[in-house]
Amino acid sequence: MTVLYWLRNDLRLHDNAVLTALPPHATALLPVFCFDPVALGPDPYLELPRVGPHRLPFLLETLADLQQRYAALGTGIHFVVGRPEDELPALARQVGAEAIWASAEHTTEEWETEDALEAALSPKTPLHFFETLTLLRPQDLPIPVRNLPYSFSKFRFDVFSKMRVRPAEPAPGQLPPLPASFAPAALPTAAALAATLGQPAPATRPHDRRSALPALGGGETAALARLHDYAVERHLIGRYDDTRNQMLGEAFSTKFSPWLANGSLSARQIWAAIDDYDATYGARSKGAMQLRLELLWRDYFRLLALRAGADFFRWRGLRDQLPKPTSPDRAVFERWTQGRTGNAFVDANMRELVATGFMSNRGRQNVASYLIHDLHQDWRWGAAWFEHQLIDYDPASNWGNWKYIAGTGTDVRDTAFDVDQQAQRYDRQGRYVRTWQQP
Repeated sequence: MTVLYWLRNDLRLHDNAVLTALPPHATALLPVFCFDPVALGPDPYLELPRVGPHRLPFLLETLADLQQRYAALGTGIHFVVGRPEDELPALARQVGAEAIWASAEHTTEEWETEDALEAALSPKTPLHFFETLTLLRPQDLPIPVRNLPYSFSKFRFDVFSKMRVRPAEPAPGQLPPLPASFAPAALPTAAALAATLGQPAPATRPHDRRSALPALGGGETAALARLHDYAVERHLIGRYDDTRNQMLGEAFSTKFSPWLANGSLSARQIWAAIDDYDATYGARSKGAMQLRLELLWRDYFRLLALRAGADFFRWRGLRDQLPKPTSPDRAVFERWTQGRTGNAFVDANMRELVATGFMSNRGRQNVASYLIHDLHQDWRWGAAWFEHQLIDYDPASNWGNWKYIAGTGTDVRDTAFDVDQQAQRYDRQGRYVRTWQQP
């Protein structure tokens, strides 16, 4: 049996349901990563590359690391530039694949790609999906996804005490080889990829010493090293609730999100680390509980996207709310993106984003609120800018949080932040603003 494995946001060996499911009679495995021109290309709002100057190098680092980990098991990865529905059927025919396996995504553009791929495949080559991206598989929920409440508090009440998190699965000790006589194409460089896609070559950015992200790079090796350092070496889970709203330094929050976003770290692996922490240090700490809740929040946004479909991304609200009136002005929006609004707290956060591809959760909420409620701009422009800039972009979390701040998500209350009050509360001494007062 030959299986073609379409790699997506599941770029790891550990806790990977696709690899765990490989039967003993699988004689060959062809892992394929498609650099999809649509997924990498311009967004419909700002016409900027969706995978921008921070996430693209991080993705390439992740794939280089994964390639090395596959090589250590005697196999490899094939890289192609093109649409999955064009490239994968041809590859399946070339190697005689009996099935295509992939991770299940939960958002509409990804579903459209899946539908196009399925339509292009021979009926003799089934397309099978596995749940690898969430803490909880949708079928394991104590409630059906169609009944998912439009309230995280209610979701937490309905799910938290009844849920069962499956154990994280170990990495395979071996994998089937590549198909006989198949020579995989090499991982392209950022410059070569940009040239193929007709995009400007990304500038090489040195690690900014002010960055809150650890300088570990992309990939499963770095992800597991960060998890071990944070949870085991420095025991930082216990203090997480006390530090999570800080804004400077790599230790105030976990910084797991870049690896979670492309699947080089699994949510269940983090959950297992929290379990180990609780087992070692006794009763559950507030930090451990808060970290569990944030993993649940991540799942909630994915499940909400699964339930809502295209409505998750639309202008109107999930409860059919209308956003506040806007006064669209690209010059105003551009000043926001550049950190030149005149509000020092907002500007510092926006400069950090451009310089590093990262911003604290506290910062994200405030700059989003300022764009929507103070500058009266289209929240979808902000979501698209974040998609372009964030190293840890995840469609469900990004668009779900922007909808929430715009008042079109799961909450019908006023979601505007008093940004000046927030700055006084979370940067009372002005250290954060001074750190990022220059681009």
